Amino acid sequence: MAAAETSAGVAIGVKSGILAAVFMMFVAVISVIVGLTIVPPTPGKEHQDIARRLSAGLLCSFTIGPFVAFKFIDWQPGFLQFWIRIVGPENSLHAYLLTAAPFLAITALPGFWVVAAVMRWFQRREDKDIGELVRDAKDEVTP
Repeated sequence: MAAAETSAGVAIGVKSGILAAVFMMFVAVISVIVGLTIVPPTPGKEHQDIARRLSAGLLCSFTIGPFVAFKFIDWQPGFLQFWIRIVGPENSLHAYLLTAAPFLAITALPGFWVVAAVMRWFQRREDKDIGELVRDAKDEVTP
C-alpha cells in the first residue's frame, strides 16, 4: 500500500512540475517574442544580444522571483494551500515550487527589457564620447 501511495505522489509531482514548466515556457516565449519585436537585436551581433538579454532575464528571475513568491505566499497563504491539496501534504516542496513558478517566469521580464532598453539607448548614441553620454542621461532624467 505504501508503494502505491508513493508512486501516486511521484506521478502527481511530475505532472504538476510539467504543468509549471509549460506555463513558464509559454510566458518566456511570449516575452522573448514581444521583446525582440519591439527592440530588435543589434545587426551583426544577434547571438550576443539575445544571449545578454536571456542571461539578464535569468538573473532577474533567480534574484527577484523567490522574494516576490515568498511575499505573495505570506500575503495569500491560500494559494499555497491550494497546491498542497493538489499534490498532497507529503509533497510540500512541489507545492512551493508550483506556487513560485508564475513569479519566477514573470520576474524574468524586467531583466530582459532593461537590457534591451539600455542597449537601445547606447545604440542611438553610438558616435558620442562619455561626456556626451553623461549629458544625455542627465537631460533625460531631469525634466
